[in-house]
Amino acid sequence: MILPLRQRHRIMLLALTITLPAAFAVGIATRKEVPVSSTLRIPGRFGETRNQSTLWTRNDLWEKRAIRTRLVSDGDSSGQFAIELVPTNQITRPDLLVYWVPGARKFQESIPDDAFLLGSFEQTSPAPLPLPEAASKKSGILVLYSLADHEIEAVSRTFAVSK
Repeated sequence: MILPLRQRHRIMLLALTITLPAAFAVGIATRKEVPVSSTLRIPGRFGETRNQSTLWTRNDLWEKRAIRTRLVSDGDSSGQFAIELVPTNQITRPDLLVYWVPGARKFQESIPDDAFLLGSFEQTSPAPLPLPEAASKKSGILVLYSLADHEIEAVSRTFAVSK
């Protein structure tokens, strides 16, 4: 009774030894390429660098990080502004998002309810992140938030958009 079970087990193990690596190799060879998301550009707003003018560039805006911050204007009379962030040292936190928070506040754990999501923090190819219209009327702060870790990575000093 045990001999037929051992023979059947030996045949199944031999079949798995041959088919499993072959199936793995075929799966790796036929897999699709991982899609790469391009930087989201809003048509007509900071999509091109043709009419942008730099209002100011600051290296001391962030308290705990060395990030060069540049405020750009679209060059038209529409009054649209954007922030461009370029880190001087690589930040190794996953899924960093940039928020603009109106006013000067101290907060510990989470993003306030009135924060505006500006976009993803791209370190390899920084792109201008459009500021909300409220940013041209009042001062605020920028916040780097790690979506994967659910924690605030860095907070900027208070700044105002001024021409």
